[in-house]
Amino acid sequence: MKRFALYIAVFTATALAGTVWAGQDRLERQIRLELDLADGSHVVGTPEIESLPVQTSYAKMDIPLHQILAIKMGEDHETAAFDLRNGDKLKGVLTLAPVKLETVFGKVSIGIEHIKDLRVTIGGGVLPAGEGTMAFGGLNWTPWRTAFEVQGDKLVSLPKARPGFIYGHGGHGRGATLISNLGSAAWKDYSMEFEFCMRGVDPSFNPHGLPLDHRAGYVMFHVADAKESWNERGWSNYTLSLSGDGSWGLGCGYNSHCNVASGWGNPQTEVSRSLADGKGLKLDPQAGNKFRIDVRGTRIQVWVDGKQLADVRDEKMGACIGGQTLDHGGIGFQTPWECMIWIRNFSAKPL
Repeated sequence: MKRFALYIAVFTATALAGTVWAGQDRLERQIRLELDLADGSHVVGTPEIESLPVQTSYAKMDIPLHQILAIKMGEDHETAAFDLRNGDKLKGVLTLAPVKLETVFGKVSIGIEHIKDLRVTIGGGVLPAGEGTMAFGGLNWTPWRTAFEVQGDKLVSLPKARPGFIYGHGGHGRGATLISNLGSAAWKDYSMEFEFCMRGVDPSFNPHGLPLDHRAGYVMFHVADAKESWNERGWSNYTLSLSGDGSWGLGCGYNSHCNVASGWGNPQTEVSRSLADGKGLKLDPQAGNKFRIDVRGTRIQVWVDGKQLADVRDEKMGACIGGQTLDHGGIGFQTPWECMIWIRNFSAKPL
């Protein structure tokens, strides 16, 4: 066993002992640990322990897991920043054996020396399902521009325009789009997990002669505003952009649109920020890939197939720009042009 020093801002044993959850129902919510490991892996599971023993210079105490928000380990694996849900930070000594978790791939035991970050999440919270015509993955979705349908365990874009929408380069937009909880203030700190696949261009829906293997897609979150027509000012959100060649980007924009009455032309975005980018993703055009996106406060984390892709902070998230603030809002999926997409095993939870 090793001993770990932990940092404190303001904390007292009396305050800790007096912190209780209102209602037995909250105590019965499932507690999960989320571990970011030194090799880039991300492991989630239900712990066997219910509390952590901490020795401070003035008292010894057991801290229930449901009072802990996060622990960040130092590079020496002997120091850490320990954040509690009430805003306090604890300084003390923690003696911790390997962490035992029940995961989707069975029971595991992970030594603390392998852990970079540890977060405690509490199940039972519910995000609004929102309004929409299609129910899938616990949410209600609104399909834009093209049609969509549920095919078995997938929500799939179809190679045809949504009835009533003027589709095309000379119309009011191209690209299959799904939106849920547009502008919802309740969608603020959350996590979403899903499988996402960019299938390429359908030959029956290719008016501009794109290569059939052309693949691209966008995963959107904190969608504060959006419009189905690209001729209406409004698109304001964060976007994870993906390309079939393995390149990717993470950024945000405010009030993106084409400033003409109809058709493509005079594209404008009032402000945009690039937060991260890279190459080398292996995006599977048949089986898709597993994604996870967490947004908590100003921090954004992205994992693909269990490996962390990005961990960034956007300190301007709460700024009002062009009348839009990107500290809240629902989620969406989109593709440029006629690339077809599907999603599967979608879930979302509050953080």
